Amino acid sequence: MKKALILGGSHRDIPLIMAAKKLGYFVITLGNRDYYVGHMFSDKSYKIDFNDLDKVSAIVMDEKVDVLIPGCGEKALINTIILGKKHKIGNFDSLNVINIIHNKWNFKKFCLTNNILVPKGVKVSSIEEIDAINISFPCIVKPLCLSGGRGVSVAKDRNALKKAIKLAQETSQEKEVLVEEFIDGKLIAYSVFVKDHDIAFDFVAKDDVYLNKFLITTAYPIKINNSSLGILRENVKKIIQLLGLKDGPFHLQVILKNNIPYIIDVSRRIPGDLFPYLIEFSTGIKYSEATVKAFIGDRIEYSLLVASRKRFVVRHCLMASRNGVLKEIFVDSSLKRKIIYKIQLMNIGTEIKDYLRNQVGIYFFDFESEKEMIEVVQRINELVFPVVV
Repeated sequence: MKKALILGGSHRDIPLIMAAKKLGYFVITLGNRDYYVGHMFSDKSYKIDFNDLDKVSAIVMDEKVDVLIPGCGEKALINTIILGKKHKIGNFDSLNVINIIHNKWNFKKFCLTNNILVPKGVKVSSIEEIDAINISFPCIVKPLCLSGGRGVSVAKDRNALKKAIKLAQETSQEKEVLVEEFIDGKLIAYSVFVKDHDIAFDFVAKDDVYLNKFLITTAYPIKINNSSLGILRENVKKIIQLLGLKDGPFHLQVILKNNIPYIIDVSRRIPGDLFPYLIEFSTGIKYSEATVKAFIGDRIEYSLLVASRKRFVVRHCLMASRNGVLKEIFVDSSLKRKIIYKIQLMNIGTEIKDYLRNQVGIYFFDFESEKEMIEVVQRINELVFPVVV
């Protein structure tokens, strides 16, 4: 049996683990975090830091690994590309391309140069620089190379901007941060699958937040008007073709304002928090299998990317409303039969120390109609939530 090594082992990597196993691979996962539940789904795991490339390289050779697959994280993707080049395994974008996509300032420069719709922004290395820069308020400050809303904040004046820059620097441990035009609009996810330098499949979802305004908790499929979708597709195709992106996933976060789509974040790894399952449950396409095949350089049959159904599915990440001890997970009786998949990320009795970031679990609900789905989404944090004492 051929062996697949995944640089990761968190719950976010479960779709890749299961897809690789379905394709016939013996799956090995990596990761030294105690809460990495993905290890429970793989055939073998090593509790090591996948940033230690010497140790990972030794595992590749000792295990006679056939294929490398990046887990759901920027560092995992970059490390996989480095190892893939060293061991001549895999089908990945070049590091130069990844350095454009996964560095917020590099990507913004690329887009502004090529007339791709993104918010305006500047790179700042110190608080002292802001006095010489023409900045409109409110603005948003982001670390250059982090995801998941870490270190992100909105500044409404120069004093708040100084605090925001300091937060981004401390969170990322880097001096350079991005100060970006704040666009107030509808936040959506636009997830595409690249094949032969074109969009083979695309999926649009609404992204909602709870108490942490920079951390997505709830996502569900939506339609946007044809004009907005057409502009978005045109911009994304331009990115794909100018950068020569290899086959595989390309996930974007977009702000819609006055029906104009502004790209605010992009990634070539799989989207997190089991978003691949949202795509699969909603459409029937084999997104995770196609992704594994793309990363290993195997032929991707078009049948994997053909939608076979349209379901009204919601992915909801459970977040507590305060710190405390997890007593139970409450699910309203009206939703219990709607659950099609769930994973609990914290045991009962666990102390929640950072309720704005700590996820308790992820639930998927399947509804009969779009109307029912929207009605539930508007109250979902009242209908499903962790009980904390």
